[in-house]
Amino acid sequence: MRRRVPNPILIPLIEWRARRIGDPVERLRFLKRRAEVRLPRPGRGVRRTGACLGVLAALIVIPAYNFSGSEEEQRGAPSLPPRFSASVVPDRVPDVWLVEQNEDFEIYSNGLRIENRFLVAGEPRSYGLIDRRRPDLGFGEWRSEPAGIVYHTTESEIVPFQSEQNRALKQMGTSLLEYVRREHSYNFVVDRFGRVFRIVAEGDVANHAGYSVWADPRWLYLNLNASFIGVSFEAQSARGTEASVSPAQIHAARVLTEMLRHRYRIAAVDCVTHAQVSVNPDNMRIGYHTDWAGDFPFGDLGLADNYGYPLPSLYAFGFTYDPAFVRSTGARLWLGVALAEQEFRQAAAAAGLGPREYRAALQQRYRKNLMALKATGAPQEKSNESN
Repeated sequence: MRRRVPNPILIPLIEWRARRIGDPVERLRFLKRRAEVRLPRPGRGVRRTGACLGVLAALIVIPAYNFSGSEEEQRGAPSLPPRFSASVVPDRVPDVWLVEQNEDFEIYSNGLRIENRFLVAGEPRSYGLIDRRRPDLGFGEWRSEPAGIVYHTTESEIVPFQSEQNRALKQMGTSLLEYVRREHSYNFVVDRFGRVFRIVAEGDVANHAGYSVWADPRWLYLNLNASFIGVSFEAQSARGTEASVSPAQIHAARVLTEMLRHRYRIAAVDCVTHAQVSVNPDNMRIGYHTDWAGDFPFGDLGLADNYGYPLPSLYAFGFTYDPAFVRSTGARLWLGVALAEQEFRQAAAAAGLGPREYRAALQQRYRKNLMALKATGAPQEKSNESN
């Protein structure tokens, strides 16, 4: 006989979902319904990932529908769903200041040391912002200071992190930094020993994000090369698996993140992984790059887990995804995909359009903005990264 017991795996997701329900009565009803779930009978094996995805699908109640098929006649798309346009509670930004600086390095109050030996000049930042309340108006404001951080893995050659490999570790690290410098691939690289190297200055564009999309509660970002700082770990990260990073790299990335967030007033919601923002405009699918698709240590870097944030590429610009990509990412990124689908369907219903028709309008919005971006002469989106 089945028994009903609290499921600790889902408690954080249930609480996260409940906080997004504005009506207190509905929130209470939701919590009462989801507080307990049925467990399978003993002896019946269930794959952990499949079970988690199945329960999550039930949790956020997303009907399935077909993404394929021809586009129908395009019509105007409304503003984005209001509950994702609302402001969020401001997150605390650590107070970090410069202690010492010379041509070779910088030292900060939180222990961060930045090496400048591989520093190279880039093209100055310049990027447009799209107001989420009026997304069809296109770029309404232009800025030159970075708005966020994208975390990467270099996908370069890796040897075991062991003392007997010390010579090879140093040689590979130097070769990587020289390559990244030539290609202007990232703003910062955190090597295997936890050293932070500035490659392209924060005020300049690095070629780290290619075609990419993100959004926070106020703005849509369409050019993350120009608008976000690229921070890469010297590591490899297969789809949905844990990257080969050392504790020293995690610590270095944390103090670097603290400095950047303080200096540029970067919100935690705008600190994201490459897999969350990467898109392919040719086939209008997400997941063109998959580094940090499922195991980025947000908490260790003092950040909220942004894997549960709906992916803007899906609900704001009509991108789709390969089911194999979703299966390979694991439940963490899948939640952001699933919630984005829910937002998409809600917005389509509010506009009185079917999914295909609404998706066509959103994709037309993306292409229109991309053409406008190129016409301005702003730094073009390209990706020379080693992964």
